[in-house]
Amino acid sequence: MPESLIHHVASHVVERRLEDGEALFLKHDPDDFVALVVSGRLYTLLYGPDGRELITESAEPGEVVGETALVDASRRQAAAFACGPTRVLLLWRRHFPQLTKEPLFIQRLLMLLCDKVRKAAAFIESVCLYRLESRLARHLISAIDQCGRAELGGIVVPLPPSQSNLAAMVNVSRPKLNAQLQAWRRDGVISWTHDTLLIADVDHLRSVAYISIT
Repeated sequence: MPESLIHHVASHVVERRLEDGEALFLKHDPDDFVALVVSGRLYTLLYGPDGRELITESAEPGEVVGETALVDASRRQAAAFACGPTRVLLLWRRHFPQLTKEPLFIQRLLMLLCDKVRKAAAFIESVCLYRLESRLARHLISAIDQCGRAELGGIVVPLPPSQSNLAAMVNVSRPKLNAQLQAWRRDGVISWTHDTLLIADVDHLRSVAYISIT
């Protein structure tokens, strides 16, 4: 970005610190700021009529939440909550015009929105068309591609803070998720500690990731 825009953002962002589970915004709140995650993690959630949570997106340091505020003064379509202590920088709507009149900024914004649309389409496909085994395998393969690291015995990926979080990411109850994880552990496909998961048989996960369509 041009230095003038960087200076503009740096001069007007407001820091906010969130505790674990604290809301950055709720569904139907005004869509009037954009947030940059500095540390920690934010989950975007939807709630079903039975109270079940569905995590549709996870934002980590360097990623943006609430970018629709830059193009549409509407209402939030989901809620965003902190996962662990989280620090964000907020830029409010009154400071948007200097950004949106810059063609390079608009180009980058369109790239970001297109990427999120692609991810949303993949998420909908997984949740609506695939059984649990495949949904979970697809989620773990994505984690390998994004942040997996090779270690003795396989590939290690970070785990969400709880099985409830992971269950909300793949749209399943926690007992069913645990049963699938335990089955894979018995078969030697995976093992885990409290915060990481070791995938010993990546080929098995890839083989089931796209075949169990309902």
